[in-house]
Amino acid sequence: MRFSRAMLMTAALAATGCATTYEAKWEEKPVTAAAATDAVATASSEGDAAWEQRADKAKLVEAITKWEAAFAQTPSAELASKLARAHYFLGDGFYVLENKPEDRDAEYQKGLDWATRSLKLSAPEFTQAMAGGKKHAEAITLAPKESVPAMYWYATNLGKWAASKGFATRLRYKDDIKATMVHVKALDEMYFYAAPWRYFGSFEAVTAGLAGGSLEKSEENYKKAVELAPNYLGTKVLWADFLCTKKQDKATFKKLLEEVIAADAKIDPAIEPENTIEQAKAKKLLAEIDEKF
Repeated sequence: MRFSRAMLMTAALAATGCATTYEAKWEEKPVTAAAATDAVATASSEGDAAWEQRADKAKLVEAITKWEAAFAQTPSAELASKLARAHYFLGDGFYVLENKPEDRDAEYQKGLDWATRSLKLSAPEFTQAMAGGKKHAEAITLAPKESVPAMYWYATNLGKWAASKGFATRLRYKDDIKATMVHVKALDEMYFYAAPWRYFGSFEAVTAGLAGGSLEKSEENYKKAVELAPNYLGTKVLWADFLCTKKQDKATFKKLLEEVIAADAKIDPAIEPENTIEQAKAKKLLAEIDEKF
């Protein structure tokens, strides 16, 4: 008996149960910023200084604490986006390597909350459309270029958070995340080292064979991301982890991860902490090669 894609999806949904939902209260107005004070400026700048040392987990936590204190007094889309990225890095970097899934997922949730705040502050037309009941995939096109950081970290945290909740939740938010990344790519394809291309590499691999994805398109997107931003090592780690395992391409899996490990993490000082984390991930994946193939 041949099973259609729809039948496979139905079976998967039945097996995983109802989707967990993320409820963003778009109808609530963003907090009005109070007048900036010297104390707020100091907290923000101290957060920036700690962030520069984020390769040290304690400094990353310090940056988050300082930025949250500054935001409480003077909310801004920029600060909220910084916090969305910082919580993501704490979860997807340190807690992934420490094998602490509950802490990891909690950080994705916090990152998502902060990205939502950033969207409320930077994309009022989008927020109004959502509050009025418009579908996310339609409303997101109203967000301006200034909202690219908020959109990217919203989609990234939501994607990882949804994946942690199972297939049904991932499927529930798949189209919203895709629409957000399509808009980010249209506004700034180079954001965060060609991140939209990297995202679609993973999206096509994950959805191949069940939800309309393509392994060929996945590889095209990963290659483009590497071409546009060769110094960001995370692209090859994702390529190995998502596409090579899906294709059962052991040789390319090994090649990509060895390239990451051999690379100079300091080639771009702005992302040395991220590259160092990605090298640690590459070593972890390479140690698991016999389990994956």
